[in-house]
Amino acid sequence: MDATAPSDPDPRVRPGERVRAFRAIEALLRLQRIVRDYFPDEDMESVTVFLTVAAGSISVVNRSEEAHEILTRQPLPAEWFRPISGRAVAASCSLPRETVRRRLDHLVEARLIEKVEGGFTLSENILAHGDNLAFVRALVREFEAVARMVERCDDAS
Repeated sequence: MDATAPSDPDPRVRPGERVRAFRAIEALLRLQRIVRDYFPDEDMESVTVFLTVAAGSISVVNRSEEAHEILTRQPLPAEWFRPISGRAVAASCSLPRETVRRRLDHLVEARLIEKVEGGFTLSENILAHGDNLAFVRALVREFEAVARMVERCDDAS
């Protein structure tokens, strides 16, 4: 193969964009593998619902410096959690409401989330449950690796 091939025939494609797309696809597949490895008994819909409730519950961290500081040092106390409704979870996940309802019930039974007034929240100190801490660490490592790979793509373009 000639590394000095002519410029891209499609002017909409920016230099390095195809390599970045390839790296992004690889990363998505690795993230799916991480999910399967740490949640072998769950389907992707259940994990998606769980992560949506988690993100919604502690989204206050995005708006409150105090909540951010607390979470940096320790688990966020339950009074900071914000409930997310089943309807909002379904809309966020683009899943049918009945599917989400069944997954939410399952996650409550598994003690990963709690049903509270106004919807659902993450269970307190969830990182201490099962393999959740190892799962989150694997996710963070993967995102850090992706950032380095994309940076290398940018350096090469």
